[in-house]
Amino acid sequence: MSPNEIDRKLAVILVADVVGYSKHMENDENATLKAYGKCETILNKLLNKYKGSIFNTAGDSVLAEFQSAVNAVECAVNFQSELKKRNESKNTEVKLEFRIGINMGDVVMKGGNLLGDGVNIAARLEALAQPNGISISKSIYDIVVPKTKVTFNDLGVQKVKQNTFHAYDILLDPSQKRKIKTQSSNITMITSIAAAIVILLGGIFYFNYNSQVIENIETKEFVKSDISKVLIKPFKFLSKRDDLSYVATGFTNHLGTSLSQHPQLDVVPETTANFIDKNEISNAELKSKYFINYSIEATIQVSGDQIRLSSKITDLLNEEVIASEVYELTEDQIFEYQDKITDLALQKMSTMDHSISSNQRVSQNPIVYKKFILAQANMVSWTPDQHYKAMKLIDEMLEIEPNNYGIKKLHGWLLQQKVYLGLSENYKSDIIKSLEIAKNYLTSHDINSIDAMALESSNEGLLGNYSEACSKVSRMNDILSEKKSKASSHAYAMTAWINQNCEQFEIANLTYEELFRVSPHYPAWVRYYYVYSLFAMQKLDNAEKFINENKNLKYSYYGTNEIFQLCLVYIAHKRDQTELAKEYFAKYKEMPNSLSLDYLGGDFSAAKSKEFIEDFKNVLSKYGMS
Repeated sequence: MSPNEIDRKLAVILVADVVGYSKHMENDENATLKAYGKCETILNKLLNKYKGSIFNTAGDSVLAEFQSAVNAVECAVNFQSELKKRNESKNTEVKLEFRIGINMGDVVMKGGNLLGDGVNIAARLEALAQPNGISISKSIYDIVVPKTKVTFNDLGVQKVKQNTFHAYDILLDPSQKRKIKTQSSNITMITSIAAAIVILLGGIFYFNYNSQVIENIETKEFVKSDISKVLIKPFKFLSKRDDLSYVATGFTNHLGTSLSQHPQLDVVPETTANFIDKNEISNAELKSKYFINYSIEATIQVSGDQIRLSSKITDLLNEEVIASEVYELTEDQIFEYQDKITDLALQKMSTMDHSISSNQRVSQNPIVYKKFILAQANMVSWTPDQHYKAMKLIDEMLEIEPNNYGIKKLHGWLLQQKVYLGLSENYKSDIIKSLEIAKNYLTSHDINSIDAMALESSNEGLLGNYSEACSKVSRMNDILSEKKSKASSHAYAMTAWINQNCEQFEIANLTYEELFRVSPHYPAWVRYYYVYSLFAMQKLDNAEKFINENKNLKYSYYGTNEIFQLCLVYIAHKRDQTELAKEYFAKYKEMPNSLSLDYLGGDFSAAKSKEFIEDFKNVLSKYGMS
């Protein structure tokens, strides 16, 4: 098999996890470890009997692979039966209960581990299972129902995080029969109309979810199926050692990336975390307005070669600090302590019983990792000086790791940025290079990367290949709606933007609105592009309402409030309110940033968007803008 090929296979996956492991450890660590060891011995004997093999463990959970669905089910049933006997014994000091999920599906083999939806759905089924219970997918049920004597309870179609699946409980006891509200199973490959419906349903789900969170805040009662929202504040670097300032960003980014992989955690987007930190929002407001369960913060100080990291984890619902640790380390121990603070967070957040792998970095080389963080920070500043610094770092990283796809993708975005900043000596050559990087990333690394698809599509548009650019958008919508890959805030933003440029205005608007939900403080360009899209659909009332709700906020993105003010000029003019339009324009003239008509361009917009942009400019020129 070539290095670029993905090694896939069909497998039966069993996930077993201890219920309330953290609380058991807090009560009596030694007795809990001893009890877990005995349960592990029982499981290992059964795995040997039913020909199952462990491919991953995470402290209190086990992931095992079977060649037979029947064997996996019989192993799980016998394991729960043996645990029941153990817990009923008077000699059992610590009585551990397990949840088990079983699924059959496509998996990817990588370094002795198994990854992919086949594993993810098994983990979701485990989270859905009752204490002492077993939940299975329909793929398992269809095989085992004629071959076993156990009783099943149909739970219908369930949706947990990104995964939708048909689930069944195995009834080991009649008391385990339950009824769970089902989710619609009609989330399929979308046309433009279906995409709008899916995202709209997402908004409905968000409303219901937030209502549940508010209720839980009032009662302070949570169950394992609740998803905890976690705020990671930017770690503070309190020393003058500029050469080590990257450490704070590195710890923050790695912790966010690691925790976001956990199936029961919803990590607040980085842009929102920065907004919260900058505006010093109180814990009470974090709880009531943002529905945040936990906050994590830390400071970093340097003395000589020693780095001191002081961390704190706060349970906002119970209004108490649940962890306060100080670590002493050196620069060559950064990776080790990134993993330690991740483990601390997982141990101390009481609703969680999983540990996870922390290998989510773009590179395991500490030199490359440091340079990548700095390159990203320079890129997002959007200045020529910072751009050149980022490009230099890219060259240095590619000398060390010339085949690193993550570095190459960042290089692709920087090549496009070079054109936008007017720094390119050969516009077409740089766009073609960026396009080749996007295509190589998709074919050789991750075919479902929306970020890379957006890079590909936008480059095609910048080359004037509008039909080719817009041919990608349907697949982007499919992947985003079906959550085939973990959707970042950037993925939502770029998908909305591409839809807008390709005249899919309804889908663009709904995707922008979903972005505002998942990342309410994403860079502000998406807000005025959302207004542009409303204008193109002649929804002036909607645009005016949105502008009035969002203008005069503290935006770091250049000219945002000025553009909003110019949009009000346009709305008044379209309503034949000329005097009001003049008043709005006079207020714009008093604002700090002076914009040109060229600044209000529409990128590679297709016909209808171009028509609006030209009309927008013509209207503003009538009031004195040049």
